[in-house]
Amino acid sequence: MEQTALSTPSLDIFLTLRKELLDLTIEPGQQIVESHICERFGSSRPPVRNAFQRLQDLGLVEVIPYKGVYASLLDLDYIHQMIHMRTTVEGQIIADFIKSDPNPFIIEELEHNLRKQQILIEQNEVDINVFYKLDTDMHSIWFADRRCSGIWNLIQQQEIHYTRFIMLDFVATQNFKEISSNHQELLDIIKNKELDLIDPVLGRHLNGGLRRMGKKMLEQYRRYFKPTKDEEFWDTYKKAYFTDKP
Repeated sequence: MEQTALSTPSLDIFLTLRKELLDLTIEPGQQIVESHICERFGSSRPPVRNAFQRLQDLGLVEVIPYKGVYASLLDLDYIHQMIHMRTTVEGQIIADFIKSDPNPFIIEELEHNLRKQQILIEQNEVDINVFYKLDTDMHSIWFADRRCSGIWNLIQQQEIHYTRFIMLDFVATQNFKEISSNHQELLDIIKNKELDLIDPVLGRHLNGGLRRMGKKMLEQYRRYFKPTKDEEFWDTYKKAYFTDKP
């Protein structure tokens, strides 16, 4: 789809709203009132409408005639597909990374990232955006080492549903220690060259958000999600993840 060119005022509005949509400051399904955005940014209507059009092009908002602009809902079916795809692709990337006998400096970079995660989660209040960047930076290292940054960038571009779901997990569960512990497991697998453990550990890590969210997805945050098109899939997923287990 051809992207809308933005003037400087429109670009500022677009970038701010995009960030707020991705970090859930603007919640899925929430109305974004044009007049309020105009007032907030001291802008006329045309730059705001241009920003809305760009956000609509990305799928982050829906423009409903005669009703207004709304943050798009999350699509659980699509999120499941993204997790499945990423588990398959990233598992192979990590295996190739291990087989390449990684440079010790790369291992130190991973260890340094992990130390920063651990320092961050010891704070009284964790900055979710900082933790998200450390998380994504760590995963990007083995993609970059295998000269597969393009694949990693494609994964990151699936922000409409997948990135917002990750942020919802962070906001709703605050279980940063578990995520950091998963990263430590992955680093240990790399250092010990335990190829047979990649798939189970990575799969548990990437599906962890669904398990951590548990029944909150059905109860507290159900309004954030589109109705699923496949009820059999939904029932299977509930049995696998939406339990009372901690």
